[in-house]
Amino acid sequence: MSESIRIGVSACALGEQVRHDGTHAQNHYLTETFRKYVEFIPLCPELACGMRIPRERVRQIDCAGDIRLIGEFSGEDWSDRMNQWVNRILPGLEEDELSGFVFKSHSPSCALVQGKIHSTTGKSPRRGTGFFARRMIEHFPLLPIEASTRLHNPYTRENFLRRVFVYKRWQNLIREEKKIGRLLDFHARHKMLIRAHDLKGYREMGKLLGESSVSNTDKIFDQYAHQLFQSLKLKATPTKNADVLMHVLGFFKKQLGHADKAELLEMIQNYKNGELPLLVPVTVLNHYARKYDIPYLMQQYYLNPDKTELKLLNHV
Repeated sequence: MSESIRIGVSACALGEQVRHDGTHAQNHYLTETFRKYVEFIPLCPELACGMRIPRERVRQIDCAGDIRLIGEFSGEDWSDRMNQWVNRILPGLEEDELSGFVFKSHSPSCALVQGKIHSTTGKSPRRGTGFFARRMIEHFPLLPIEASTRLHNPYTRENFLRRVFVYKRWQNLIREEKKIGRLLDFHARHKMLIRAHDLKGYREMGKLLGESSVSNTDKIFDQYAHQLFQSLKLKATPTKNADVLMHVLGFFKKQLGHADKAELLEMIQNYKNGELPLLVPVTVLNHYARKYDIPYLMQQYYLNPDKTELKLLNHV
């Protein structure tokens, strides 16, 4: 994967002083690690739609089902200006081919799930998606997204990275003519990875591909993509990963002696118990896949991630 990975990011999370009070909310993982390997597209929707620095806070107000972006004290309605700006930038973001987006947590514009949405009836605010983030999700429903503060969690960070790189490979796949044969190859290379996230979804994708034909190619591609990225949102837990590692070990029944199998079983158990990183058993299994020339395993992204992806996963 030679092309640059482009990630949209709330500008304040990169350290830009664009918040309402002129401060930032820098996320050090983004600025010190992630940015070494990807290209960031920073956006501050509030500043871009005409708000100043400093400025009054804005709040999301639920007006009979229509969520508006309103100045906290002035009552100034920024909703239409924000929507007009979003409508202008969406074509450019499509051309940028973003492979993910990191939103500022708790922001009225960019929150994923923790943004406050106030009521006009005096009820306590409910939690929901920010004004700009909601528009982005509607327009790019498959795009891997995450909240900046959640990236402090290693499992969440790993999940986001995995989704970003799968999404980039998906972008490369659909850039050319949609052919079922190419989709089958894509699926074959991602089987172990999908299993580690969602075994049920993995089986449903296999069933879906079994129903494919030349006449329903577009439908199959759309349904497959929806199921794929829904499945990848589920965390690949140590238990799930251990099950996949045991499945991989089954490919070496005839090649490995008792001592080598016992060593691998111990590694897998130690990983499951939190005593070893996943990279250790994966590296050993990948070594055996190459040593005994098992093409199916050698082509698995689970065992052989992209070089850039591997470097980032090592930081997890």
